[in-house]
Amino acid sequence: MKEYSYSIVSLTVFTLLFNGAVFSQQYHPYRTQDEAIARYLESKGELYFQFEVFSKEKINALSRVLSIDRVEPSENGYRVFAYANRSEFSGFQNQGIPFTVLSHPGDAENVSMSGKLDTIMQWNVYPTYTGYVNLMYYYAAQYPHLCEIIDAGPTVRNRRILFAKITNSISETPSRPRVMLSSTMHGDETTGFVLMLRLIDTLLRGSGTSPLINKLVNQCEIWINPNANPDGTYRSGDHTVNGATRSNYNGFDLNRNFPDPK
Repeated sequence: MKEYSYSIVSLTVFTLLFNGAVFSQQYHPYRTQDEAIARYLESKGELYFQFEVFSKEKINALSRVLSIDRVEPSENGYRVFAYANRSEFSGFQNQGIPFTVLSHPGDAENVSMSGKLDTIMQWNVYPTYTGYVNLMYYYAAQYPHLCEIIDAGPTVRNRRILFAKITNSISETPSRPRVMLSSTMHGDETTGFVLMLRLIDTLLRGSGTSPLINKLVNQCEIWINPNANPDGTYRSGDHTVNGATRSNYNGFDLNRNFPDPK
């Protein structure tokens, strides 16, 4: 029971500390709405805005055009918060629906960052991109019998999609259940990014001491990808997550851009 209680408390605390995706929804800082549209699309490749519609059917239809963030009830129906890249926003404008541009959720001031491993592992800062990569390979070096880093390839900006493969048979391929955990496909949703790094740390440090972790590591092959969209998270540069975007560098919401099997 202690282990489960600790996990729940830890998840709550870290969600509050690292929720980089949810900031106050204030109006954009630009002088005019047209200026905000131009600046956001130029600098971020995406726009964040709100509008109102009268039916869920309309929301469903618009979800094929936009990346819907959330929906709230309003006096006249539903208030919708959405992201759009240049072409998506152009399609939305053709609908003739009034809208309001909002400040981008990924913009935040005074974000604590570090590239130093000992500081990152205190879990009260965000890692720089270099710090993130170094931390992943640090775990493989420290726990070679338990952890291997798999590089799945480069992004548009040549950042790496990294997986930590964790199992007690790291050099073998035994027949056992395989589990994959991936986070931050939306680059400005950074809570999961840090929590997945902390999960890697917990599994590796706890192996040999925690019966529950021993069972997981001994009976499963666990793959953890802390950041599926580093180009979105580090949109403003490798040194900060301030300015993170939902989409990748090409302006696509990766969670809504899979090939249609049909």
